[in-house]
Amino acid sequence: MSSWIDYWNGNEAMTGDLWKAQSDFFVRQVSNVIAFGPDDVVLDIGCGNGHVIASLAERVREAHGADTSQSSVERARGHFSGQANLHFHALAPDKYLAVDSLPLPPVTRILCVSVLQYYRSTDEIRTLLMNAKKIAAPGCQMLLADLLVDYNIYKDIAGVLLGGFLSGTFIAKLKEVLSGKHKFYAKVRAQNPVLTLTRKDIADICMAEKLPLRFLPGNLTGNCFRANALIALNPLR
Repeated sequence: MSSWIDYWNGNEAMTGDLWKAQSDFFVRQVSNVIAFGPDDVVLDIGCGNGHVIASLAERVREAHGADTSQSSVERARGHFSGQANLHFHALAPDKYLAVDSLPLPPVTRILCVSVLQYYRSTDEIRTLLMNAKKIAAPGCQMLLADLLVDYNIYKDIAGVLLGGFLSGTFIAKLKEVLSGKHKFYAKVRAQNPVLTLTRKDIADICMAEKLPLRFLPGNLTGNCFRANALIALNPLR
């Protein structure tokens, strides 16, 4: 039986024009929501091949990407080796929530994009937030993006297609589908169902940890029907 760790560490995932196109779209959209500046230290949890965090690196003091996929981390290190303030870290497959173990200075911005649906429970989300809070500088914001909230498979497919048109990634998405690349993804998903949530699930976790939360309107990731939540991990007093 294959796991999500196996999938993300394989050659089928995180490659091709689609990932770059979606990353570029996300960076454009998220820049309207979060102000990145020269004093920021940014962490991208589930960074994949590093396109998102590399695009932000030139705006901030330090940019860090972390992923359980050793192959993705190695590709990112090789591809972006010329950016001195950009660093990539491998998370141990059995400790993928332990972001507080990474060699980081206090972090001001944390991104977690298209990741939580591959967790096993809301308890894991709560653990991630607790660990992220340990490395958060005063005023740190954490964005949980592309959440499968109030999930309906037909609505989600429609969101992928409509989001493709709106984000300019439709052709890249169509090429991915026609290439047949995602056979392994379908197999793994059949064995490991994705984690679907409600807005109340997220709100309850944040309330329990006393973390201010707001859901953001608009399309950040190219799927216009998925949810995005901005959390104040360490609010300024």
